[in-house]
Amino acid sequence: MDEYSRHLLQEHLDADTVHLEAHLPGTVDVERLRTAFTRVLAAHPNLQVRQADSRWWHRRYHWEPAPIGPTAVAATADLGPTRHRALTEPPPLAAGPPLRLETAPAPGGGTALLLTAAHTLADAGTCLRLLCDVADHYSGAPAGRHSGGRPGRHSGDRAGQRSDGSADASADAPAAVTARSGRPVRIAPAARPTPGTGVHLSVLPLARTGAHGPQPTVNDLLLTAVQLTLAEWNHRHGHPTGPIHLSMPIDDRPNGPLAPGAPMGNHNHLATIRAGAPAPDAGAATLLGRISAQTRAAKAAPVTGGGLVAGLVSTPWLPVGAKAPLTRALRRIAAPWTSTVLVSNLGRVTHPLDFGSAGPADALWFSAPVRMPRGLSVSALTLGGRLHLAVRHCHQLLAEPAAAEIARRCAEILDALARDGGRR
Repeated sequence: MDEYSRHLLQEHLDADTVHLEAHLPGTVDVERLRTAFTRVLAAHPNLQVRQADSRWWHRRYHWEPAPIGPTAVAATADLGPTRHRALTEPPPLAAGPPLRLETAPAPGGGTALLLTAAHTLADAGTCLRLLCDVADHYSGAPAGRHSGGRPGRHSGDRAGQRSDGSADASADAPAAVTARSGRPVRIAPAARPTPGTGVHLSVLPLARTGAHGPQPTVNDLLLTAVQLTLAEWNHRHGHPTGPIHLSMPIDDRPNGPLAPGAPMGNHNHLATIRAGAPAPDAGAATLLGRISAQTRAAKAAPVTGGGLVAGLVSTPWLPVGAKAPLTRALRRIAAPWTSTVLVSNLGRVTHPLDFGSAGPADALWFSAPVRMPRGLSVSALTLGGRLHLAVRHCHQLLAEPAAAEIARRCAEILDALARDGGRR
């Protein structure tokens, strides 16, 4: 995964960052935070590295130990520019550990902590583990005392609703605009083509109904809500509503990123969910049932070698000077078949993320990187019984008001699904 990401990366064009943001009720001491960050990285030497000098004839990229720079942990005066930097300015791979931890005043008081990582080095699970370990060191708690986290790849968060796949004849799905091919449909653009990336953050409660019987996971409800939201959005904009393909990262750590001894770095693979739009006389419950069945199968499936691109990346006789442009060319050729949206869910975060005198995190988001032609990622996790949703988008595809509208509508549909198990 690291090598594949590096071959795709064009640092002057791509902001391939993982963005993790925690809001604390109190004030953080930056020097104490820097000390905690340094100690945590010392415990994970595979992350305290930088890309070594390479030449085009080298067979692969290499990493070497790197000191932590003085600006790796810094205080900033404004959350807006700090968040923008997390989305658009990846830490350089060759200058030191490609990680950056910054503080800024949070809205309404307190402190916002923003951890930015180059995706070549780390995935969202690793970033979450890093921040949890930093919290433990900062507060003086024994490292790993709160080990645990989201369930492993064969299970998921239960939402307290049924998922029996039953149809509701009164349901009314968005009218479909016929797609001309079986390729994944693109999201209807609502922006003037401009460079850059934005993110819309929201928090919503998870409705509980106390229903008995088989129950969908929060992840299945989220995937269904995203599919219904985008179908509705495209319909309103006179754009084909299907087929919508959802890319879903699956964590390959057996017990999640916070389990004792869990590996750090990039440890996930993508599954594609192709559920199709619900028929007007079937409703969302049928769609939710299809998605639940596909996600269960995807999580249970063995991890394969990654296909043609992975084989190309691992070929021992091709130098990086040839692998990188070939990998990017394959990505361009495959662009029409790229999924419609990336939907990533870290699940329940059970670690308290307690920063001592600064208090425990009362809000936590992460966002996955985006690039065209997909242009949109929806990332979620559950903290304190509330779902924290991040809609990250390319400005070339969606302006800020459009992304906010998609996030708002997704939250409404997700809440309705959670309340009645998809019987809409």
